[in-house]
Amino acid sequence: MNEASAPPLAGFRIVEVNDAKVPLCLRLATSLAAKIAADLGADVLKVEPPGGDPVRRAQPLLPQGESALFQFLNTSKRSRTLDLAAEDGRKDLADLVGEADVVLFEEPAVVAAMLRSSKAAPVEIAAFPAEMNAALRPVSELASQALGGLMHMVGEPARKPLKLGGHQASYPAGLTAFTGLMAALAAREAGRPAPAVRVSLAEVMQWVNWKAASGAAASGTSPGREGRNSEFQVLPCRDGHVAVVYTVTQWPATRALVGDPRLDDPKFNTRAGRRKNIAELYAALAPWFAGKTREEIQKTAQAKGVPFGPIFSPAELLRTEQYVARGFLADMLHPTEGTLRLPQLPVQWNGRSFSPRPAPPLTSHHSNGEVPSSCEGGGVKAANPNTMPPPSRKTATPPYLNGKVGQRPLAGIRVLDFGLLTAGANTSAMLADLGADVIKIESGAYLDPFRVVGKIDDDDGWWNRSPQFRFTNRNKRGLALNLKDPEGQRVIRELAAHCDVVVENFRRGVLDRAGLGYRDLSAINPRLVFAAISSQGDTGPERMNVSFGSTLDATSGIASLTGYEGEEPRISGMDVNYPDQIVSLFATGIVIAAVTEARRTNRGAFLDFSQREVASFTLGEEILAASADPAHRLEPRGNTMPGVPQQDAYSCSDGKWLAVTLDAPDPAMADFCAATDRETAVKTLLGKGIAAAPCLDGNDLLRDTALQGVTLVRDEHGALVKGLPYRLDGKGLAIERPAPDLGQHTSEVLHELLGYDDARLKQLNDSGVTSTTPTIGEV
Repeated sequence: MNEASAPPLAGFRIVEVNDAKVPLCLRLATSLAAKIAADLGADVLKVEPPGGDPVRRAQPLLPQGESALFQFLNTSKRSRTLDLAAEDGRKDLADLVGEADVVLFEEPAVVAAMLRSSKAAPVEIAAFPAEMNAALRPVSELASQALGGLMHMVGEPARKPLKLGGHQASYPAGLTAFTGLMAALAAREAGRPAPAVRVSLAEVMQWVNWKAASGAAASGTSPGREGRNSEFQVLPCRDGHVAVVYTVTQWPATRALVGDPRLDDPKFNTRAGRRKNIAELYAALAPWFAGKTREEIQKTAQAKGVPFGPIFSPAELLRTEQYVARGFLADMLHPTEGTLRLPQLPVQWNGRSFSPRPAPPLTSHHSNGEVPSSCEGGGVKAANPNTMPPPSRKTATPPYLNGKVGQRPLAGIRVLDFGLLTAGANTSAMLADLGADVIKIESGAYLDPFRVVGKIDDDDGWWNRSPQFRFTNRNKRGLALNLKDPEGQRVIRELAAHCDVVVENFRRGVLDRAGLGYRDLSAINPRLVFAAISSQGDTGPERMNVSFGSTLDATSGIASLTGYEGEEPRISGMDVNYPDQIVSLFATGIVIAAVTEARRTNRGAFLDFSQREVASFTLGEEILAASADPAHRLEPRGNTMPGVPQQDAYSCSDGKWLAVTLDAPDPAMADFCAATDRETAVKTLLGKGIAAAPCLDGNDLLRDTALQGVTLVRDEHGALVKGLPYRLDGKGLAIERPAPDLGQHTSEVLHELLGYDDARLKQLNDSGVTSTTPTIGEV
């Protein structure tokens, strides 16, 4: 941090155990979770096998031979090598585990037995749900994206499915593990038993791809690859490519912006019409893009409120105006590689960032875990757990906890939820899943858009029947207030005094103008943690830019690495909107860290999240490599991965697709798959120790019982909802209440928390401050 105050996780001891025998995808997830904790100030000791974590030799490499991947994933840590095959190594590890608050490890691991007699909370990274035997099922990141249905969503419908560029299976699992880690620490800090956390890549991928299951459950047909049949496509421009992204309500502005008279044809007035005539639509759009630069297109479109997305490469992100203004990319002095630039944690905490220290070297001199002097600076120097006690972490629980204390990690925490759609609403939903009392704020004049875009009929009460809303708002109470009315604003201020967290993802300035922003509410409640989630962040020249998830695919750099080899970049599309899905995996953990800090200090925090920065954070090693070597250029590379001899999706004899990762090239693989049905091919390849997985679609996910009960669960009405992307003590999510109807709990909440009597409640209802139905003509 930029000030002398201790960072939020100072005093916590975390041991990260890397097993050389597990697949790379698991080690990356473990390391990312531990990196986030280390950059936040936790004392993280990385236990490596003799010769070091194999990631030290992984691509991309920096000019002097260091691994950019290892450097990104291991900032701010200490390192110690132990031979866990030897008795002395296991004894030393047992001692370290005995002193730790949390142990991060991969399945299978020798550490598991040690945890039974330790106070440390275990956070386990696995490939598959517990019901599957990982030892008998090889895995890769490609296999994980296939099992979660994500590959089925990207690419052309008649061509092979594509993976997303970068490590978009391992890194979401790492973000998830960090949130699980924080849930365990929060439980311990509140005097409750810390749950064991288990994260599997396959379950995280299914959770990220929830719209496929939701769509299949609602219509019987799974969403899938639309490619050039989609409204959201990528077009070339004068200096690169731009993602064409707009919502239904933004179509008139898009048509006016492009100005081609062909777009005035009535057949383009509806989404159904545009999709039916998609080739003609893009024939009219393409010339306008071809003659302009990305900058010209973005500025012109943003002036009209249209969220087109210029596609930037990792190298271009180093100089993008918004990132420079926000200080998202930090300079870090490396002992041999010189000054490196890499993403900081994608959150600003009371306006401050967290400066990472270089990853620890692998030398016998530092094998005891001490921090070499060349790695100090930036953040707070870590203590050596072998020589120094941790700082005191006294907790001020009595004035902080609200309500009845239960057994879930966040029981007693209350949240005011202004979250909409996925990014905000799902962050607060994950807090609710962990036991927080989440009060969702809506109004009759402005519903959560998921109530509208997901409506399944026009019958009375349609606003309460959207599957998309149900998926992202389980376990909440619903309160409907007109926030434009001074009385509605007064109620929010009164509620803020009784809450611990606010989550919002309105456009910047909306709550401030209503007198309900952080400055106003923290004056009422100084312990308030205020999580502001926006596309670009709360500061910077692009803070007011409009965007959609697929816009951020482009501007974050992910799209530049996604696509068929040698062809144009690809975006994840409207049925995925990938950056929207992963921000809550990170934001929830940071909110819990801030709540834990507020419990100890009685001081709240303003948390400024940029969805774009979270997405770019998943390309950290590529950005770092580009900073060290201007010649480091990347283009879409299909399903291949550096260092992997052969990896791709292959069509089987039954027309289904199979994802395969090979340790040695096999030119006959395509022919083998083409002559074999998918089920037989999977069994044959797994039997040979080859990582293979079916590319599932939404209907497959609904049928696959091994992938249900955790990420997909049923509420009390039997309706399918989104669960947790991890397991606590071996269990999934407990649904205590289904998603609320509009204003369902208004009277209950205002009576319980504010003491409003029936007369006051009637007055608010009669004056239109509260409601249970949409306002006619304003939805």
